[in-house]
Amino acid sequence: MPYVPSKKTDGKSTDREVICEAVDILACQAASRITDNRSLIKVYSDIFIKTARTLSWLIQGGRIQECELAPDHLAGTIFLVAKKYDYAGAELGEFNYAITKLIQQVPQIKVARGDWKETDEFRYWLYACTASALVYASRHTEDLGIGLDGVFIDIKDEYKWKVNRPYEAAQILKSGDCYYAPYYTRLVEMANESGEVIGHMDILLKRDASTLSKDVLDWQLVLKKK
Repeated sequence: MPYVPSKKTDGKSTDREVICEAVDILACQAASRITDNRSLIKVYSDIFIKTARTLSWLIQGGRIQECELAPDHLAGTIFLVAKKYDYAGAELGEFNYAITKLIQQVPQIKVARGDWKETDEFRYWLYACTASALVYASRHTEDLGIGLDGVFIDIKDEYKWKVNRPYEAAQILKSGDCYYAPYYTRLVEMANESGEVIGHMDILLKRDASTLSKDVLDWQLVLKKK
């Protein structure tokens, strides 16, 4: 998660609000262009690369012009927001934040429009296709030499950790785990002081007969309210 200031930071920063306005426009366009599941890869790849290349061009001294192309608008917004910090690389965190917001917002728009079922806001195919586009964009922005290729990989890794991993935990609870290597993880319940389960977390284990066949361990972690 990149450090991008907000009003929570100091009571006055508007970085997130300004970037989100540009992301809103691009997310709506992207949602309209996605016609089937696999088309998401091409649409995302195109958006990611165009936004990155426009941002690179601006960093190299290109001039911002009024443009109806949403990727250019987002790049220009990121450039202007980052410029006030006056150090090389400030745009990378802003870029990370923008794309991270985008890949969550597009599925929400598709569901809200009725294009997708509510359960399609996050499915494994969506994760895999999004990750594919992020990897593709990383490979095709290496030549820019300003770190944006690394940002795409970071977004993919965080998306796996923050979104796909909790989804996987839910599927393990529903259908069971599938790992039996010498080292693996198993879920353990986390409960409040009343015994109500509020979530799960991974426990790192070495293979043992006492845990190998279990999806959730027999123990429970109890969290005490502050």
